[in-house]
Amino acid sequence: MPEDDEILVEHRDAVLLLTFHRPERLNAWTPSMRRRYFDLLEKADGDPSVRAVVVTGAGRGFCAGTDLSALDSAPEHDGDDRAVSLSIRIRKPIIAAINGPVAGIGLVAALFADVRFAAEDAKFTTAFSRRGLVAEHGISWLLPKLVGAGTALDLMLSARTLLGSEAHALGLVDRVLPAGEVLTAALEYAHSLATECSPASMAEIKEQIYAGLDSGLETASADANNRMIAAFDRPDVREGVRSFHERRRPDFPPLGS
Repeated sequence: MPEDDEILVEHRDAVLLLTFHRPERLNAWTPSMRRRYFDLLEKADGDPSVRAVVVTGAGRGFCAGTDLSALDSAPEHDGDDRAVSLSIRIRKPIIAAINGPVAGIGLVAALFADVRFAAEDAKFTTAFSRRGLVAEHGISWLLPKLVGAGTALDLMLSARTLLGSEAHALGLVDRVLPAGEVLTAALEYAHSLATECSPASMAEIKEQIYAGLDSGLETASADANNRMIAAFDRPDVREGVRSFHERRRPDFPPLGS
């Protein structure tokens, strides 16, 4: 399959929809798919017309983890040092629409999205311990922050399978819906971010949240104060206040490249 076909790209106004597209393999992850995903995210980050990104899978799955057959024939390292955690450094909000089974690297990619919608019957597993692997791709940093150390250890050590409803109860996902409604709900949410929220504000807030995971309260508070002062020099605040008083949708400027 040509690399361009492994992830489909669709622009829906200011929302970029990326679809993992290997449905015959439950969208299992390949080295070329990895490179294309990173390229597309970085391109979206620099594209002023994109204000939010939605990631989903074609067919009945989101991403079943690494395609082991592709791994057998791939070079051990292709020189691309970008990690899945690149997602949290992208300034635009990334929403995962988890429509079906998700495992291993697919789960990591979903968890590093900023907001996660999931089908209530989607199957989740970390998978790594059942393949003789370790907690890869930064999941050992993120997972305890989402669900706590004990639950993270349970999910990583056992690699047990859980459904979307339990994933929601544990805090792995933020919304759980019937399978047929997941993508629509994620796109509607992304559209609301793209049309009603300041791109500059969202970029700053995203950076604050992830930086705050490893900083103390005093550091986070001081950083917030500095950012607030800078925010008043941007046109976004004036437009936000003006649109509120005029009872209309705000017209915020895009992020620069």
